[in-house]
Amino acid sequence: GVGVLYKRIAYPCEEGKMIDIHTHILPHFDDGAKNSDMSAAMLKAEAGQGVDTVVLTSHYYGKKRCPAEFIEKRDALFEHIQPRIPTGMKVLLGAEVHFSGVNLADYEELAKLAIEGTKYILIEFPFTSVWTKSLLDKLDDFMAETDCIPIIAHAERYPEVWKRPTLITELVEMGCLIQVNAGSFFDKQERKLAFAILKHGYMHCVGSDAHDMQGRAPDWSVQELLYKEGYTAEWKRAQEIMQKVIAGEQVRVDAGKPIKKFMGKYF
Repeated sequence: GVGVLYKRIAYPCEEGKMIDIHTHILPHFDDGAKNSDMSAAMLKAEAGQGVDTVVLTSHYYGKKRCPAEFIEKRDALFEHIQPRIPTGMKVLLGAEVHFSGVNLADYEELAKLAIEGTKYILIEFPFTSVWTKSLLDKLDDFMAETDCIPIIAHAERYPEVWKRPTLITELVEMGCLIQVNAGSFFDKQERKLAFAILKHGYMHCVGSDAHDMQGRAPDWSVQELLYKEGYTAEWKRAQEIMQKVIAGEQVRVDAGKPIKKFMGKYF
């Protein structure tokens, strides 16, 4: 079992520094920070919990603007909040790219939304539609044409993966990395699959997916939980992988044993 649910409290990181690879901290851009003050408060909260590198991954849906327009607005907003970044914190630009198979920009243009200085790109799949073979083929084509490496955002949150957890293995075999939300380990519905992903060695990246300072604030108490549950090595491995990701280095991960589902439980 995974033991009791620990009380979630902000606490300083015990060893080394942490990376938050998935955030919605830029103000006035998506459903994240509403203004610059909130952006500053979120960054301060990250720093206070031991995060020294933050990737800004505002939503990109492809309906309202093309990648070039998105980048222009993103960069302007980043310049606006730069004076409020905590001393010593590294902040990188990226995007959370919605990959539904429709409204897709030219692949080379889409590749410009990768994490700054790298070929790694945070990809969000649909929540409400079936992940068809055609959709996965399009992702494969995107990878082949651009050499981009998708990081699948919050893989434990999709109903498609709840129904068919072997999708995780399929994505890793394609060359994708898997990102898990820190908060999912405390969520009644999502924690079972989050722990299964962790146990099977598929938690390559961790992100707060922070949107505000209320219900979706930066919260890294998951580190304490995983240390207490005996998953220190898995936590450190994810941090090491993310270090390589933000450095633009090649990450090699193996597709291990597929996650199976039986009677509402994952094995």
